Amino acid sequence: MLAARTVDLTKVYGEGDAEVRALDGVTVEIRAGEFTAVMGPSGSGKSTLVHCMAALDSPTSGSVFIGDTDLADLKDKALTLLRRDRVGFVFQAYNLLPTLTAEEKRAPAARHRGGARLIRTGSGPSSTPSACGTG
Repeated sequence: MLAARTVDLTKVYGEGDAEVRALDGVTVEIRAGEFTAVMGPSGSGKSTLVHCMAALDSPTSGSVFIGDTDLADLKDKALTLLRRDRVGFVFQAYNLLPTLTAEEKRAPAARHRGGARLIRTGSGPSSTPSACGTG
């Protein structure tokens, strides 16, 4: 089963002499349950690919699917719900909160969509999460 895929994905920034073709006909499949690394030199389109696949940016042309859902068919509200419920993000350092653990960072989103919530052991701000549950 495919978790996500692109078909002939193209992303162009600017136009004329200033045109930058960040993606040029990229087709990729990511299977459910697999880990995938997107690797390449600086400026090769890695972030642009991931942003388009995660519905954070729109392609110039081509298609992006999360499961069987074509992102081009979704309006803003549906894209927001898809990102909230079906896509996980791990941003680079500028978006991280260094005082929180990985579990603490994902807990607010899980609570917001009715999923698992953080259960703490101990008391006070330095206590650490011990488990996640739905209760």
